[in-house]
Amino acid sequence: MKFTKLLSLILCVSLLFSITAFAQNESEKMKDALTKVKTVLSVPQEYTDFSYRSQTDADGTLYWQFSWSGENKGNMEATVSEDGFLASYYAWVYTDSYDDSLAKYTHEEAKEIAKEFIKTVNPQLYPFLREITPNGENRGSRTAQFLFMEYIGDIPVYGNTVSVTVDKYHGTIRNYQGTRKTQSVGEGDIALTEAAAKSAYIKDIGIEFSYRLYYNYKEKSYTVYPVYFLKDSSQKAIDALTGQVLEAYFPESYIFGNYRGMNLMADATAKEESAGGVQFTPEELEALSNLETVYSQEEALEIATEKIPALSSFSMKTVSLNRDFQDETKLFWSFQLQNETSLSAHVTLDAKTGQLISFSLPTDDEKNQNLTEEEAIKIAEAFLQKEASDVFSKTQYTKDTYRYVPYRENEEHPRYYWLTFERMENGIPVQGNQLSVRVDGNSRSVGAYDRTWTENLSFPDISTCLSKEEIMEHMDDKMEFTLTYLPTKEGYRKAYTFLNQNQSNFNPFNGKILNYDGTDAVDHFIPNYSDIHGHWGEKMILTLLDNGYYVSENEFRPDMPITKKEFLTLFQMIGNDTDEQIKEFIAKIEETPVDEVDIHAPITKETLSRYFVYRMGYQKIAALDHIFLYPFLDEDTDPNLKGDIALIAGLGIFRGNAHGYFYPQKSLTRAEAASAIYHYLKN
Repeated sequence: MKFTKLLSLILCVSLLFSITAFAQNESEKMKDALTKVKTVLSVPQEYTDFSYRSQTDADGTLYWQFSWSGENKGNMEATVSEDGFLASYYAWVYTDSYDDSLAKYTHEEAKEIAKEFIKTVNPQLYPFLREITPNGENRGSRTAQFLFMEYIGDIPVYGNTVSVTVDKYHGTIRNYQGTRKTQSVGEGDIALTEAAAKSAYIKDIGIEFSYRLYYNYKEKSYTVYPVYFLKDSSQKAIDALTGQVLEAYFPESYIFGNYRGMNLMADATAKEESAGGVQFTPEELEALSNLETVYSQEEALEIATEKIPALSSFSMKTVSLNRDFQDETKLFWSFQLQNETSLSAHVTLDAKTGQLISFSLPTDDEKNQNLTEEEAIKIAEAFLQKEASDVFSKTQYTKDTYRYVPYRENEEHPRYYWLTFERMENGIPVQGNQLSVRVDGNSRSVGAYDRTWTENLSFPDISTCLSKEEIMEHMDDKMEFTLTYLPTKEGYRKAYTFLNQNQSNFNPFNGKILNYDGTDAVDHFIPNYSDIHGHWGEKMILTLLDNGYYVSENEFRPDMPITKKEFLTLFQMIGNDTDEQIKEFIAKIEETPVDEVDIHAPITKETLSRYFVYRMGYQKIAALDHIFLYPFLDEDTDPNLKGDIALIAGLGIFRGNAHGYFYPQKSLTRAEAASAIYHYLKN
């Protein structure tokens, strides 16, 4: 008996030592990656909150994602591999006020900052990049976004993109996602024209037509709208030589949802100082300590296999360590597995307790051996009493959500049963909280499990919709259907496909891209003014354009009078409002009856002063006209607007002439209105 107790003690100590050794190994891996990141990126001292997660790529490379933040300070994130490969970077500085001013950096200056950043961190790829930023990007944002794609000769390498976002007010990199340089693409012949490829794409890959639903939570109602979209958006293409369908192949290297990343600067490793060169914050040290208590990858997989013996015939494909979004002390191991016949399985465990969260095995192709639904429920209940004993008593089997997929329609019993046990509180189910179990008919065992613990439509007529051939031209315009080097499992092939498949829902009546709620998305048209060269207002008009204030046409007409509606549009005080809505808006600003408003009337200097005061929210201050010293000699000024004019003049938005006159009734030209907006934003 004493020998048995001694042996048990030895085994416990050995197991504890093993767990500690493995845990320290995980901790050392994270420390190494954290050191590499902090060697290259500067983390502000005020970012006292720190979190992390890890994932192992298909090729066995371990990646870590680190996040730092500070309350009312900002946050930054970086994803790095164990060998110093930076997959993504993000940084944001908190601001509690809207900066209604001119950006410090122009769009072109921001582009140079982006290019210099790429050149520094990825000099091997930089010479092969071309900008493919969509024409009409929103200039009104405080950031400038740029997208680059690798080209070999004049042919783009499909999917090999670098994106950079630059803060135009600080000149800093806000976001970066990169890629490695393509090593070799080989050569290939071209037999198809682009027109022939489009026809083949429609026929063999397909453009689908369907209704979509949008639920308006405020109105508590559905909107039904028809859309055209690509039938298969899984990166398929038409072979430029044979006309056959090809499928793009990317190794599973989209770490944390990003494209393949970029290399750190070549001397990053040389700069590392593993002992005293990098200082860890208390939050980082706490995270490292938290990680020391988790099961290692090997131990977690062993636990999973003990719970689900069928996993023993699978080998690990990828693995990730994820932190719970609500409880940061909780960690989960998620394994993607594959067997010799390329069938997949997955399993997720609590990294600290080993509790089973979810798993899925391939479905059984054999005929159901007369397993009934009632028997399947008993098998599921026995499983849940063991693997979800802490919450199973709070659940109730819900027959209405029972579902199955029959192997053959004429079979008496389905191939497997999906059974749902909903969480019940006070006799009421909790939406989204449930235990789901798949019971396979042949093996009479649980083949999948998931633990998730937390009408009246009218359809529009579609008889006047565009044809697929017509919508294809609109898709080409928005997503660029072109010849590319397409990565496949057999290597790169010349093929026709869309470079950008992100915007894939199209209005079938007019070919415009649709928003998620079924409305037409606004096309951001960036003009190239043809009539301002040499004009006194040229520089200010172009500066406004760079900051998102422009007219959506290629003529500015600087010396033409500007109307009230045109000014409000240029100054972005209105958008796609109807004329009636604009009338109501102007009436509110001018404090006049709606029926007296003419939105097409030229705007005067004194009226414009009121518009600026409204924009700033200073109406009550301007109304105290007795506290202002009116600075001009004009006698025809509206007494109710003297406070507005004095305030605007004091801010340097308007000036009088050398003789002290303001000319309040003077109608403004478009260039003069642009000058006023420029000085408002500048001052």
